[in-house]
Amino acid sequence: MDKDFDYWYQKLGLVSMIVYFILSIQYYNIYKKLIFQVVSYADSILFEWIKTYQMAFLVMLLLPVFFDILGFFYPEIKSYQGSWWFFLSFSIVMYYIAIAGYSNPINTTIPFKMSFFDKNPTLLLNENNTNESETIIDIQHETFEEKNSPEIELWKSKIATLIQTEKLYKNPELTLTDLAKKLETNASVISKTINQGFQMNFNDCINNYRIEAVKNSFTNGEQKKSTLLGIAFDNGFNSKATFNRSFKKNTGKTPKEFIETL
Repeated sequence: MDKDFDYWYQKLGLVSMIVYFILSIQYYNIYKKLIFQVVSYADSILFEWIKTYQMAFLVMLLLPVFFDILGFFYPEIKSYQGSWWFFLSFSIVMYYIAIAGYSNPINTTIPFKMSFFDKNPTLLLNENNTNESETIIDIQHETFEEKNSPEIELWKSKIATLIQTEKLYKNPELTLTDLAKKLETNASVISKTINQGFQMNFNDCINNYRIEAVKNSFTNGEQKKSTLLGIAFDNGFNSKATFNRSFKKNTGKTPKEFIETL
């Protein structure tokens, strides 16, 4: 309704924001899939609030469309006095977006660039935040195969032995590149081996080792000397929610239910 802008200009602006909204949804969904492939603490950097933020942005985009349609049936809505509902709704959503963005700054320990227009999305990890140390990882998420090649079986054995002997799962910030460096290979090889050899992503694989360690602690009666959360933290978990969710996924029981069956 701003007379300084033509109708086509306003609608073109709406189309532009819708395009960026769709791209942001696509970007976040790919990020969510890929982050499970490169870190063992994915739950803590999923930025779940972004989904709510995006939904609020969608509501803001649809409000003008909704009131335009409503204006065909109720012409008085088009007037300034009759459109106060629009201004109130728009203000509420706008304030929410501003507060949500301000109170949830994104701090990640993994600087990266993402290429999501390719058929197979890739991550360009930058461990030291410098251009010289970029590592391109072709993530083949969820490309599980029934029969593994001899090379996959060899790397699977090396990975399992390293994780168990050095108890790498106790590191709450273990990453795919950490594992690759210890085995003196590249991250793509480790990612492919875990996907095809262990039939799961990196995050779930490490969490399974953590759960097995926790279960052994319960069997040894350590829950009588320490809290359940303390045992979980000692074995690499960094949050209660992640521990409970992973334990339930692995055993089908809550930690307390599992202890009762011992």
